[in-house]
Amino acid sequence: MPEANTQSRYALGKVIVALFMVALLSLCALLIGWTLFIGYALTASESPPRQADAIVVVTGGAGRLERAINLLKDGKGRKLLISGVHYRNTSKTFLARFNLDKKTINCCVDLDREALNTVANATQTALWAKENNFKSLIIVTSAYHMPRTLLEMRRAAPEVEFQSDLVAGPTRRPLWSRLTNWNTVHLLTKEYFKLLASVLHGTTERLLSHRGK
Repeated sequence: MPEANTQSRYALGKVIVALFMVALLSLCALLIGWTLFIGYALTASESPPRQADAIVVVTGGAGRLERAINLLKDGKGRKLLISGVHYRNTSKTFLARFNLDKKTINCCVDLDREALNTVANATQTALWAKENNFKSLIIVTSAYHMPRTLLEMRRAAPEVEFQSDLVAGPTRRPLWSRLTNWNTVHLLTKEYFKLLASVLHGTTERLLSHRGK
């Protein structure tokens, strides 16, 4: 009996050590991913996008609408979808704010009021692209939001080619100042875990779909 108890304690100790190592490695992976994500979000930059069928901007961050409308004015796409528009905003709002003429508003700017989150942005974009037979889209959103946005867009419309045109955060302050700003770090940390949740959700869906076959 004492020998059996010793073996049980030994086996339990091995399980505890194994669980500890798994937890430690998972924590290290999370921290490394978080560091890389923070670095990307604060330093990312891109060259201007190529010509595409249309442009989609996901509302919710400074500079996004301005960037998307400039792309439309530059002829980078034939139409613009503004996804996640507040119910108080109308075509007249954009006419006054961005100096767009009525002809451009009527022919080339569509407002999506249905989307309330990133998944819905992607769903509404996929429907809009299908209705208009668009095969290539330029996606405009903030740098920190771009990875999750593209992930959801490609999941919702795998047949569409997506380009990213990210809007970087304010760069007037030194990088170290932004890294030590609680509001910035809090925002980026929340977005990092949202991205992880989106990745895990997609992985789970694929596994369940494969198992169902």
